[in-house]
Amino acid sequence: MSILVALTNIVLGIAYCGYGVMTAVEMRRDRHTHGFSHFGLAWILMAFTCGPHHLVHGVHILFEGRRGGILDLYSVVVGLPAGVAWLALRVEAFAGGRGDRFIGGDPGWLRALPAAAALYAGSLVVGMAATLGGSAHPTPLLVPNLFLVGIYLAISWFVLRTQLRNHPRLGGWSLSGLSLTVIFATCALMHAVMAVYTATGAYAFDIHGLVVDWLSLPAGLYFLSVVRGLYRDAIHDWNTVAIDADPLQSGALRGG
Repeated sequence: MSILVALTNIVLGIAYCGYGVMTAVEMRRDRHTHGFSHFGLAWILMAFTCGPHHLVHGVHILFEGRRGGILDLYSVVVGLPAGVAWLALRVEAFAGGRGDRFIGGDPGWLRALPAAAALYAGSLVVGMAATLGGSAHPTPLLVPNLFLVGIYLAISWFVLRTQLRNHPRLGGWSLSGLSLTVIFATCALMHAVMAVYTATGAYAFDIHGLVVDWLSLPAGLYFLSVVRGLYRDAIHDWNTVAIDADPLQSGALRGG
């Protein structure tokens, strides 16, 4: 179990850092044509805080004797399909492709997703409550993880609201936007699990994780301000695709 948790986190850490590098290259390559991108900078900051979080956690498990918990794996694996889809679309966009797919109508699997998400979240909450068992002990790692739960849920909510607002006019959904919604929702749950394991002492205090998680707070707040600005149409950013274009290139974040 511990090896699987460690390897999953290390792969995620490498993927996040790789995407951060790719976004930085994209911004540098296109800055003379398009100018500055708030969304691009927000993703760079997120990538280089989320990536190190997973890398540090994976290294502590793989090489330093930390025992990976079942809830840790459960909270990460569920978001992997959305993460793979998002990364594949961003790689495609980086190479000059569309970077998104349009999902027409309301297919059955998508209609079932809210119920499945509620069932998954409920089971995870029950697991966390059972693990906690009324024996929580506040630690320095607890505070930033709890803040990140709220920040990432707020980001997920703004991305989802954009999808819901665009749906009647577009007659469908952005795969990129749906993937991003799932990614941040599962990231929030992952940090909730980290908070539980640190509170019970299952994950011992480490200075590396503390520094990375505190640095994640301003990065997360900036990302939240960007997606909120895009939702309110207060920010216009070339790193998102205008929804007035071809529905196959509908934006993941922009509102109408």
